[in-house]
Amino acid sequence: MFIISKRNYRVKRADGSFYGIKKDFIGIIPDDVAESALVQRAIRGGMVCVPEGTKDRELERADGEAAQKASENDVRPDAGEGGARKEGGEKAGEKGSGKQGSKK
Repeated sequence: MFIISKRNYRVKRADGSFYGIKKDFIGIIPDDVAESALVQRAIRGGMVCVPEGTKDRELERADGEAAQKASENDVRPDAGEGGARKEGGEKAGEKGSGKQGSKK
């Protein structure tokens, strides 16, 4: 199966060995790895896309469809905001209002 992977995966095979799929991998994976539950969940979630062919136009279209699926399935609370927030409700990289805590 020809895939494009958005994340790193280690898929356990039937013989107990692991098959590694690196982030941004574009290529063919063995059939037993493609049929694994992990890869199938990643395909449904948009983190692995399966283009119809290997031409650039088809790869770009599949990549766009996968990005759309990934954004639809993203359930993180900060996914729709402009950036990740720190514990105090500040955006990452912003300075706080002063001391974090005081020692007595």
